[in-house]
Amino acid sequence: MAIHSVLKAEKGDPDWQFSPEDYFGKEFKIIDASTVEMGEGQNEKVVLRQNPTEKELLAKHLKISLQKNSILDLTILNELDSNLQQVFLYDIHINMGATLTLGLFVKDGMLNKHIIQVIQEEGSTFSTYGLISNTVEGDTEIVTKVIHKGPDSISNQVFLGIAGKESQTVYQGVAIAEVESEASQIGIENSNLIIGENGRCYSKPETYLDSEFSVCATGSETNTINPEKLGYLQSKGLSLEDSQNIIVNSFRDQVIGLITQDLIKEEVKEMYQD
Repeated sequence: MAIHSVLKAEKGDPDWQFSPEDYFGKEFKIIDASTVEMGEGQNEKVVLRQNPTEKELLAKHLKISLQKNSILDLTILNELDSNLQQVFLYDIHINMGATLTLGLFVKDGMLNKHIIQVIQEEGSTFSTYGLISNTVEGDTEIVTKVIHKGPDSISNQVFLGIAGKESQTVYQGVAIAEVESEASQIGIENSNLIIGENGRCYSKPETYLDSEFSVCATGSETNTINPEKLGYLQSKGLSLEDSQNIIVNSFRDQVIGLITQDLIKEEVKEMYQD
């Protein structure tokens, strides 16, 4: 596996080729363009930590390329200060028979937006899961577009959202099975929990099937903290705060439990502890 970093890559630079429709514009200054490459048959586990400090609105680009029959388990941890605005662009190409598992854990920021575009070839698998959280009166978003171009390809998306007081999370996930992607399988699941007054969680899962014998499943729900659960826990002698924490942590653990590396799993739990 090779990881290359190209600093100060401005829009129009020949090394900068990714521009997602409707999202890339003049207001974004590209300050960091990086590439993760997996050679044919390689198998790796990688953790990337994103902790930006730039105060102006900036866009960072990550290009991921998996060659034939390679396997990558990639976990991205992203946390922003309450006053920061950042846009992260992910351009992913998964070639024949390759598998990418992407864990994306995103927390806080005034604007913290992650735009993911995936191209899947024949027999490839893309599984992504993660947590979108904002409790600092900002806006945290994940937007995905997965395009199945080859037959027998599989994609699954599972994201949870948590919105605190006056805060917002957004999940928009679209998967497209093109004409030549026969017998592809698509799954999208999004669950949200509002934990503060005037918190907002927006969800928009979409699927488009243009190929034969392809199947899809989608689901979305948004809830507030159940007062009956709070009352039950308090009846056992727990304080209101401890009862709320148990409910929120239980919700988070649905996706944190999917992390395969124990040390990273503990790091993510600490990341979301208030």
